[in-house]
Amino acid sequence: MRDIRGFSVKFYTDEGNYDIVGNHIPVFPLRDPIQFPDLVHALKPDPVANVRGGPIAASRFWDFMSLRPESMNFLTYLFADNGTVKSYRTIQGYGVNTYKWVNIRGDEVYVKYHWEPCAGVAYIDSKTAVQLAGSDPDIASRDLFDTIAAGHAVEYEMRVQILKVEDECNLQFDPLDSTNIWPEDIFPLMPVGIMVLNKNPDNFFVEVEQSAFSPAAIVPGIDFSNDKILQGRIFAYGDTQRYRMGVNYLALPTNMPRKPIANKMQNGTMQTMYNEGVANYLPNTLGGGMPQPAPEIGKRPEEFVTGNVARSEITGDDYYQAGCRYRMMSVLEKKHLVSNIVENLSQAYEPIQRRMIEHFMQVDHELGSRIARGINLNI
Repeated sequence: MRDIRGFSVKFYTDEGNYDIVGNHIPVFPLRDPIQFPDLVHALKPDPVANVRGGPIAASRFWDFMSLRPESMNFLTYLFADNGTVKSYRTIQGYGVNTYKWVNIRGDEVYVKYHWEPCAGVAYIDSKTAVQLAGSDPDIASRDLFDTIAAGHAVEYEMRVQILKVEDECNLQFDPLDSTNIWPEDIFPLMPVGIMVLNKNPDNFFVEVEQSAFSPAAIVPGIDFSNDKILQGRIFAYGDTQRYRMGVNYLALPTNMPRKPIANKMQNGTMQTMYNEGVANYLPNTLGGGMPQPAPEIGKRPEEFVTGNVARSEITGDDYYQAGCRYRMMSVLEKKHLVSNIVENLSQAYEPIQRRMIEHFMQVDHELGSRIARGINLNI
């Protein structure tokens, strides 16, 4: 059914694990990471009746989105055919957030990650998705498993967009705002390599269910940008994994680096590793000063900061990119987007419908008018 699909990749490098934690939709519906838990609550079932459908569920979802207008770009993806996946072999993946690449001289560039399916991009319409949800809800997972089991590799090409850090303030949009995409005509996609899926897990629970991803897992040469959603996700995902699997989730085989590790972590539920000796801290002399931190290679980048720091509303253009995306759609794509929104928004309470129509009218007058007619709302 219509949902946000995660698209995360763990790289087992010689310098530790590096996680790219993304989605199959390239933008995020929020600018302020403090509202990340509220977003999750709004997407979950009604806490009273514990149901996902019906007027209350629709009203909860649209109530939240109508009060966060920066979600408009996200909604044009979720309620387009992008929101209903045909096969995991034919969906795109996006890192969503902006990272930094840093070279040995300390030079930095901003980078956004993309995964393009080598089999081509394909989605299904809402009607087909509803039919499959009732008759074969596991079709996407089984299709991926069976394809690999039959000896057919599934491939995705990694592509990146690059922006010089010094050019950040010269753009007409904020490149560190995760509700925006970077236009490909300005920042072309550059191929980096191919990810090949050629083996299924031997045990789903051990290798997949227990896998844990976090944007905080980086390696030398990768750094965090001031992307505010990224800054929040750095903390949120580790908290989630500790709640889900316990404080020693990183000691599980699927989450362990493939190279030896040395630290002074100890105790906690399900701990299986321990440090010998009395010096379970750093720095120390009783343990010979070991383990020693790995030497830093290259120059550490610097950032000049000036001005006042305050807690304030994070603002931006909520409608421009969403409007551009709608106007670039084909006739059929526009029809599906409007139909999908109407089907869900029509179940929400009228005051919420009116707020949403006001937003959609600012995205594009035609879009707002078509949705209003679809839900029989006079404007």
